[in-house]
Amino acid sequence: MKARATTEPEASASVPLTLLPWHEGARSRLETAVAGERLPHALLLHGPEGVGKERFAAVLAGALFCSRRGATLIPCGECADCALSRAASHPDLHWLRIPEDKKSIGVDAVREACEQLGMTSMRSGYRVAIVSPAHSMTTNAQNALLKTLEEPSPRTLLVLVTSRPSRLLATLRSRCQRVEIPRPGAAPATQWLGAELGAVPAVGLLELAGGAPLRAAALAPHFASLESQMTGLLDDLLSGRSEVTRTSADMLGEGLPVRLDWLEAWLGTALRRRTLPDATGLTIPGGPLLQRAAAEVNISAAFRMVDRLREARRLLEGSAAPQLVLEALLVELVAAFRRKGVA
Repeated sequence: MKARATTEPEASASVPLTLLPWHEGARSRLETAVAGERLPHALLLHGPEGVGKERFAAVLAGALFCSRRGATLIPCGECADCALSRAASHPDLHWLRIPEDKKSIGVDAVREACEQLGMTSMRSGYRVAIVSPAHSMTTNAQNALLKTLEEPSPRTLLVLVTSRPSRLLATLRSRCQRVEIPRPGAAPATQWLGAELGAVPAVGLLELAGGAPLRAAALAPHFASLESQMTGLLDDLLSGRSEVTRTSADMLGEGLPVRLDWLEAWLGTALRRRTLPDATGLTIPGGPLLQRAAAEVNISAAFRMVDRLREARRLLEGSAAPQLVLEALLVELVAAFRRKGVA
């Protein structure tokens, strides 16, 4: 499959033209730049996974296209341009994503997107290209973008969406204005999530999602089964009823990243219970053995396990053998708890 830029933001029949509550700060800053005719040609839209960065980028593009928005950077939702944006068919918006059969965005796709930005607007307005996730571009692809940013066309905007800005070339980052989409606080995140789910979120769901509401909403249908599976696996492992090799095999597969998220959330909750005076009310996931283990584990050992877990993630993103990486992680986990005499 040839990599190419498209006008489709995602496989969806309708694109929301409203921002999420915690987007207001970023919108306000960009609105000031637009009002002063100081909007840059390139934005680096960064923040953790699950906070709606792509949605913000789509609404920003819709606002720039909107013919009735007035002084605010909010689409009116009623004009012809807004109808096109909502239907994901605006001819002046181009999305650049990883092709289904690839692991990165290549130089050919970037060059095509740059050519489209250089063309005359189909609607006599802005032309916008959104690259997501931007950190998935190859080095050659990033260098191709640099050439476009050196001589940008009038009324064009390039939006790089990423959760890992450090993976972009320093020369590319320096040519973009950084716009952060942060995690919301626990209270607004829980309120939004409850409204989205139509029910009070399960205890630990937002923690598992790293405080990111959209990710929590996506995990919600699977949360109970994940909680049950990980509780059973770790309970058997720490009690000695299961060996590391068997536990590793049960954790491997398509759901491994979220299982590691659960393990990190468990360790994180245990650390907060031990180190923060106002965190005694936190609920530690798992059954009696896991709760006792989390409450008694050596704090230094728990911190080392969090570091080791994050290192395992980095190895798993590369060419390392997943089973060997996971087995090494679980061996250290068991050792950390057995030193305390919990397991």
